[in-house]
Amino acid sequence: MAKKQRPLQVFKTHMFFADHDHGHAYLIDTIFLQGKWWLVASWLQSHATGERVPERLILLDGLPFGEVENQQHYCFFLERLIPKRVFDGEVLPGYVVATYQALADSPAPRPGRAH
Repeated sequence: MAKKQRPLQVFKTHMFFADHDHGHAYLIDTIFLQGKWWLVASWLQSHATGERVPERLILLDGLPFGEVENQQHYCFFLERLIPKRVFDGEVLPGYVVATYQALADSPAPRPGRAH
């Protein structure tokens, strides 16, 4: 029997794209997975259940971002522009792009162990 996963808690990151829709701010879904923060570039939705799972992720940890207090609409602010091509799946230096399935299938790190 397949183990049912807990629903992901989704936060928002306030950011701008470097080469798309200049000056327009975006609120990007953000999740905590495998001990790291990830921007969700795209979602997959089951037609049968309506459940959504992330499809493509961009590692937020390692990018310059800050946590925002007392803000109703978002929790994080990305301090640098990101090329839209990264969100479309292109791998560029300085960015880690992954699929949710690859991360979900990998074992979680054990607490208290050196990595």
